[in-house]
Amino acid sequence: MLVRVALTAGLLCLVAGPALAKEAKVPGKLLGKVFFTAEKPKDVDVDSLVRQFEKGGVKVELKRGKNKTWQATAVAFFKKESVQGPITIWIYDKADKQAIKAKEPTHEFSVESQPKKVFVHDLDFDPDQGYNKDHTYLVHIGQIIQKKEKIYATGEITLKK
Repeated sequence: MLVRVALTAGLLCLVAGPALAKEAKVPGKLLGKVFFTAEKPKDVDVDSLVRQFEKGGVKVELKRGKNKTWQATAVAFFKKESVQGPITIWIYDKADKQAIKAKEPTHEFSVESQPKKVFVHDLDFDPDQGYNKDHTYLVHIGQIIQKKEKIYATGEITLKK
């Protein structure tokens, strides 16, 4: 049991209550990596996500859905907490070494977010946006801070038929 001390209107109050939840620990081998699932995780609690991905690899192959796009959920474990502001996702075709070197992604977009160490986001890989079957894509997730890319996690995904 946790005892909290509060100062209210000049009076010192002791309030008994349940202990505050301990922050979930992410194993070092997951930090800095993006994992993908074809189905959205049912539970996005950090402990549940750690259990789900601790034994899996970073690389996954997706099959196209009925709507002719590939859909996945990205789960990124950041080495350090992001800052207030949008999270940016950069997606590169792994075969296009020149574009990777020049930092010219196939697709780039930002998502509003609060500071966090674990980021979960649904992705839609649409052929009309330049995604191709039998291609592997590098996914970098981070933020733009003072006009510089700060990458928190990376992974790769292969799009199949």
